Amino acid sequence: TSHFVGLQIGVLLKGICYLVEEIFHLQSRYHGSFWRALSACFPLHWHRPMLLACGSAYVTLVNGDRQPLSFHLALASLCQLLNLALGLH
Repeated sequence: TSHFVGLQIGVLLKGICYLVEEIFHLQSRYHGSFWRALSACFPLHWHRPMLLACGSAYVTLVNGDRQPLSFHLALASLCQLLNLALGLH
């Protein structure tokens, strides 16, 4: 479950990086529409159900660990950023 949550966090982080780049091209590529740029950077039509299912399973499993959820999410985010930085995706 944590692997799938990590993969979903990776997709969200990549989408954020793409969005930051596409902000500079709003007029030329998206005719000034922020929502078109957002939908191009975050293909959530398939990832949304997977993110919800993995997120709820992850919260259920982590509650017995006695560590805060924010700690686990931060650790998974750092691991995904390291994967992106090293080109391991």
